[in-house]
Amino acid sequence: MKINTLNRRKQLKPRSWPYWQPVAKGKAIGFHRTKQGGAWRARITTVGKHHFEALGGDLDSEYEDMLVKAQEWFERAVMLEDSRYTVKQCIADYVAHLGVENGPDAARGVKQRLEKHLEPKLGKVELIKLTTRQLKSWHIGLVKADGDPEVVRKSKDSANRILSQAKAALNLAYRQGLVNSDTAWKRVAAFRDVGESRKLFLTEKQVKDLLDHSSGGFHGLVRAAILTGARYGELAAVRVHDLDLSHGTLLLSGKTGTRYCYLADDAVAFFRTLSQDKLPGAWLFLKDNGEPWGKSHQHRPMKEAVKAAKLPRDTVFYSLRHYHVSKALIAGLPVQMIAENCGTSVRMIEKHYGKFMPKDRREMLNRVALL
Repeated sequence: MKINTLNRRKQLKPRSWPYWQPVAKGKAIGFHRTKQGGAWRARITTVGKHHFEALGGDLDSEYEDMLVKAQEWFERAVMLEDSRYTVKQCIADYVAHLGVENGPDAARGVKQRLEKHLEPKLGKVELIKLTTRQLKSWHIGLVKADGDPEVVRKSKDSANRILSQAKAALNLAYRQGLVNSDTAWKRVAAFRDVGESRKLFLTEKQVKDLLDHSSGGFHGLVRAAILTGARYGELAAVRVHDLDLSHGTLLLSGKTGTRYCYLADDAVAFFRTLSQDKLPGAWLFLKDNGEPWGKSHQHRPMKEAVKAAKLPRDTVFYSLRHYHVSKALIAGLPVQMIAENCGTSVRMIEKHYGKFMPKDRREMLNRVALL
């Protein structure tokens, strides 16, 4: 039945069932004629099942405008039961979204965690059938059963981070209209009071001992981490052309995107020596065998240096970043400046490094001439 002109729609007899006009295989746009006028509908049919959507409009609405609305709904039809939009597809879409928004490194980490922890348990579940009970059971299942309370706490903290990423993926699907409700995962709460500020902060002597017991290319990498507060992966990716000695900056790229790290004079002097006689496209940091540093290559030399320097066993390369930030805070540098230089947020610094904030407020006020 043709309903694409106003004259044809006026000739229709009012009835309880819409008049349908096919627009593609399994898809149709309809007009429900009533005594008062009418309203528009859309329909999609698969495997003998019909699914409907109210488009609004009235007798005088333009057919082309209603067809656009219908086509938009057809594109969202993957959420329908027969289309089987699953949690696995949801993960894939979210990873692709992150790759565009936050970069491939951020997307890669999320992909690994969700494919490892979420997909095996719930990947085949259709999003419209996903329940709160399923998600709660999955979340609880991420917790390790152990007699050590600290092991349990850490596993709960990890489970919360994975849940947060899973919710982000599900929320994206909800915003895109691939599921009608976000209630199923909204009701799943994270474990409480399981997060903990970082405990290990190295002293100046410990850092000096670490430098004394590291050598070669690794020694340079450690010194660079102390001077910049940069992450291992950010330093490993630096090339000579990322260093601007005239402006005292180092271009870094990592999990939080790309940023300029501003360098103190002693850091500039160190990087000048390090970059001497190297081509612009060369790696700034190299291992003793002349190869660039790759993923996890820092673990073994760090472990050996920590042991030789007799530092706490839980000292890791990331501890150098903690040291840099804590020293900057004690020196009174603005928190916003530290956050921007280190590629983090003010909130994260306040959460993990709050005990290094200046405590003697009276002394600080005494430095200000108010009258």
